Amino acid sequence: MKIRIENLRDGSNHWIEEIDPKDLDLDTDSFKNPVVVKLDIEKRSGKITVSFSAETKGSFICDRCGENFQMNIVGKCSVMFVQRETQLPDEMPGDDLRSFRPGQTEINISVDIRDTLLLALPFRLLCSENCLGVCPDCGANLNKEKCKCDKQDASTN
Repeated sequence: MKIRIENLRDGSNHWIEEIDPKDLDLDTDSFKNPVVVKLDIEKRSGKITVSFSAETKGSFICDRCGENFQMNIVGKCSVMFVQRETQLPDEMPGDDLRSFRPGQTEINISVDIRDTLLLALPFRLLCSENCLGVCPDCGANLNKEKCKCDKQDASTN
C-alpha cells in the first residue's frame, strides 16, 4: 500500500482502506477476505508517523484436530519516516524507522501491513481453546465423536 506524500496535509490524517490480500503477498488459500487498514498519519516538517491497524479473516487448519476453521486477525503497527538526503546503510523495509528523500512522492507500507498480520497469528492455530484434538491411536476427532479404541484391551497388554 502506497501513501502519496503530497496528498497528506500537515497534522493529522485519517482514513480506512481495503486491500486485496494478494496485493500484500499473503497466501490466498488462507487469506481470501479483504484486509481493512485503518490509518492514522501524522505529518510534520520532515517527519511522517504512520500508525495503523490491519484486520481480516483467515481460513486455517486446526493444529490439534485437523479441521478447517476461520479466525479474525487484527494487528497494529507504527512506522516513522524521517526526511533525509540518503537512506541509512542498514535500513530495510519492515524497520520501524525509515527514511524518505526530499521530493519523494510516496511511501510504501505493504510489507509492514503483511508482517503485522502474520505476527498477529498465534503460534498454534486452534479452532477453539477447548479443542480436544484427535485420538493418537484411532484418529477419531474427539470434538465430534468418542474414541473408537478399546482402552481396556490396550491397558492389559
